[in-house]
Amino acid sequence: MAASCPRWVCLAEAMPDEVLRGQIRELTRSADDEAVAGVWTAATDARRDGARLKRLAGQGDAPLQRPGAFGVGVVEGDVLVSMAVALPALEDNGRSARPIPGLVHISSVATLPGLWGEGLGRRVMLAVLSQAKRRGYARAQLWTHASNPTSRHLYEAGGFVYSGRAMVDDGGEDIVHYISELSGDPRPPRPAARLLCLDPTGRVLLMHWRDPFDGFQVWEPPGGGIEAGETPEIAVLREWDEEIGLPAPELIGEPVLVARDLWWMGERYVGDEYFFLGRARGSDPPDVSGQTEIEQAAYVGHAWLRREDLAALDSRDQPDAAAVLRRLATDGPWAEPE
Repeated sequence: MAASCPRWVCLAEAMPDEVLRGQIRELTRSADDEAVAGVWTAATDARRDGARLKRLAGQGDAPLQRPGAFGVGVVEGDVLVSMAVALPALEDNGRSARPIPGLVHISSVATLPGLWGEGLGRRVMLAVLSQAKRRGYARAQLWTHASNPTSRHLYEAGGFVYSGRAMVDDGGEDIVHYISELSGDPRPPRPAARLLCLDPTGRVLLMHWRDPFDGFQVWEPPGGGIEAGETPEIAVLREWDEEIGLPAPELIGEPVLVARDLWWMGERYVGDEYFFLGRARGSDPPDVSGQTEIEQAAYVGHAWLRREDLAALDSRDQPDAAAVLRRLATDGPWAEPE
């Protein structure tokens, strides 16, 4: 982490665990369109009722259906209670189809009225900005109602500043424009080691994780930080025991260094990690009882995958497992060029 953390991240670290409710997850187009519309409509109606304004007839097009849109939400059980949606910012307030390089537009932030004041809006804003950073955005913008002090305070507390622009929206209300620079300063690198383990049929074991901060899902080989006094080999076998809980695999050959540039829990990590090749005697499911509380909260599942299975992960295997295995494996399907 840099000398000072981004303001949004500092806010997240300051939030006591007991106030957090539900689970952050990524929203998907079509499947979540109705739920997103329901939260937006409930929040908008309640705000306009409170301001003695006429309710709007509808929300317009589904925000997740717009090109390049992505979103996050807080879900309790099967109920979406808070959400934020973002998309590429377009020139001339969206009248043009040409994106503004590096700028993300926060199009919707809403929470069910009965849950206002519980920090959910802040959580989804933190999460959608984190997702924007993962996508390479460097700046963010949004519009909010001039007469809504709660939302203006939320954005200003998070480092957004009023740009000086204002206009009237389709509902006849004055709205104001906010902008923010998105920090991408990385934490100091921490030595780490990971294990790409093959079963007797040549399938590789990947663990499926969901970032509790922004809901981003990723597939990654088991491993983690190298503790003081450990060698990379000792560290990777310890991590295997803690995360996987199966008999230690046979390590094959020498490790390779793999460059990493990734986001986790709202922070950017840049560095080189040791990657080992291992061969297991079987393909039993992991025993995850030894995982830490943080790991268990993020753990979604696992899979033993063939090379052709990786395409279905939509590049969510980090790093590119096939590319690293080509460096490690001297024979078999993983050693062949794509």
